Amino acid sequence: MKKYVLSLLLYIFITFPAQATENPANVGLSFGANSALGIHGEFDVSSSTNNAPVSAQIFLKNFSQNISYVDTWNTTGIGAAGIYDFNAKYQLDKKIHPYAGVGLIYVFHKWTGFGPERTYTGKKSGLYVTAGVRYFLTPHVAADFNYNNFGTMTAGINLDL
Repeated sequence: MKKYVLSLLLYIFITFPAQATENPANVGLSFGANSALGIHGEFDVSSSTNNAPVSAQIFLKNFSQNISYVDTWNTTGIGAAGIYDFNAKYQLDKKIHPYAGVGLIYVFHKWTGFGPERTYTGKKSGLYVTAGVRYFLTPHVAADFNYNNFGTMTAGINLDL
């Protein structure tokens, strides 16, 4: 599964930024309610989807927690998702862009602490789901508020490239 996710991310990164659109790409930084930190790149793929308002997003997210000087928890997720912008369909205020997305995520876990199994490492892959709203502060800067199944409630900022 890891090979498929990494291949998909590489394909998206190489092919989609070259497409000519009004705002072909953006980068973003997000902070989750559970202290997760994320970074993403998003690329407009509407020309590949019969002009549907769809973008491809690749992301890296991390959550770490130090429970005590011995107990630590670290989770890192890498993935890709398709994002649908509802503003284009429903013609809302041009500053408000509600969206929803679905994709794949590959997660790495590492825990250290007390007990018979002092160190645990694990990997798993699964479905990534997100929904939220972007509010454009300027034509190239947007505040982003969403819910997803890695960082729970998140707030962030997106910058158009």
